[in-house]
Amino acid sequence: MARQQSDFPSNGRQGELQVQRAVDMPSRDTELREMPARESGVRERSVGELFRDLTTETSALVTKEIALVKAEARQTGATLARDGAKIGIASALAFAGALALMAFLVAGLGDLLGGKYWLSALIIGVLFLAIGVGLVKSATKDMKRRGQSIKHTVDTVKDTGAWAKDEARQVKQELTT
Repeated sequence: MARQQSDFPSNGRQGELQVQRAVDMPSRDTELREMPARESGVRERSVGELFRDLTTETSALVTKEIALVKAEARQTGATLARDGAKIGIASALAFAGALALMAFLVAGLGDLLGGKYWLSALIIGVLFLAIGVGLVKSATKDMKRRGQSIKHTVDTVKDTGAWAKDEARQVKQELTT
């Protein structure tokens, strides 16, 4: 197995590197001045070719952004459908359990209130109604929060389109002036 040569100078001791002082290192300006000129074989591209590439790449960018919006819409739709199914199943189970629990609570509280079962039914009904409203508000808030990601992506696509139009207009102005 051949030992790889490091780009860093070593002082002979394993694991130690020599550190060059900043004054000993060539400056970036010197490196840039010493760079060879371009080879004559490299062809400069025309403004028309550059503009064509710009429009092609901008079109590809917008197409990809639209594909992203579609993918996020499918994903969010599937997530919302799952959340809706969970809410439906949870509601049915909660309703069956709540009915049995309410009957027990109404009877128990009615006995404690001296046989006033109507008052105990009212108290228990208001309590369960308040709990149900709180759960529904929580679930709808979660669904709205998840729907915001699509709105964000749509806004990004609009911004990209506006940017592309501005860039194309500026390039056209530069070409005509």
